[in-house]
Amino acid sequence: MTDPDPDPDSAVRGPADLSRRGELTLNRILDQCGTLGPGLRAVIWVQGCPLRCRGCVAPETLPFAGGEVRGVPELAEWLTGLTDVEGVTLSGGEPFSQAQSLADLLDAVRERRPDFSAMAYTGFRHEVLLHGTPGGRALLDRLDLLVDGPYAAARHGDLLWRGSSNQRVVLLTERYHHVASLTDVGAGIEVSVGYDGQFSWAGVPAVPGFRAFVEEQLTAAGYVIGAHEVAPATQGEIRGTDERITEVQHRRGQCGPPTGGSTAPGSAGGRPPTP
Repeated sequence: MTDPDPDPDSAVRGPADLSRRGELTLNRILDQCGTLGPGLRAVIWVQGCPLRCRGCVAPETLPFAGGEVRGVPELAEWLTGLTDVEGVTLSGGEPFSQAQSLADLLDAVRERRPDFSAMAYTGFRHEVLLHGTPGGRALLDRLDLLVDGPYAAARHGDLLWRGSSNQRVVLLTERYHHVASLTDVGAGIEVSVGYDGQFSWAGVPAVPGFRAFVEEQLTAAGYVIGAHEVAPATQGEIRGTDERITEVQHRRGQCGPPTGGSTAPGSAGGRPPTP
């Protein structure tokens, strides 16, 4: 998938739906997360976004080139097998740039798990998406929650599931009606270290510049921070030099940006810094 020409009016008109039926181009996946929506959720980060929000914490998810192509049936099988999660959160990148394929994915999952919930992040306003592509409207019809609006670094705040105060949590069904009464404060950051030495975090940072701060601290502690030349889907991620760790991450779907990151022990400076 190649990058479309820059479109300064896209924020007003909404994103083009670049879906290829039966396929999704992903940046990464995560089996379980408790900080990106209600309950325990799987997370899918798609590759590609037509917006270029200043201060985006996940620039590696913006290009439409790269990523990993995965089949919708394969992803549906993965999601239906995650019995400990109640739904999926769609992030990126921009999910509505692959809206029809994501709508098809949710349909396939709900054939076997009708109560499986869905939440999505988007850089576009809900009102714009309502008048968008057929695929975009189909995806909206299948969502329970939507976090809408571009990230605005000047309005960064410690907010529930959001990075800046211009963004909203939009209730699209009654399933999570209780969300409206929750205290509007961030859900925090999940941090873990795997048996293979991989460090990961997940969540919306409460302060701006969180990722840069973490990368600086890990570099000073002797961890390798850099892009991986073999796997375009994870370029820009904090990771180690051990190829086995790379394979483990793909197999497990470790959490990564835009709302998390990961690393593994290594020799600092062994790879160029993330662009």
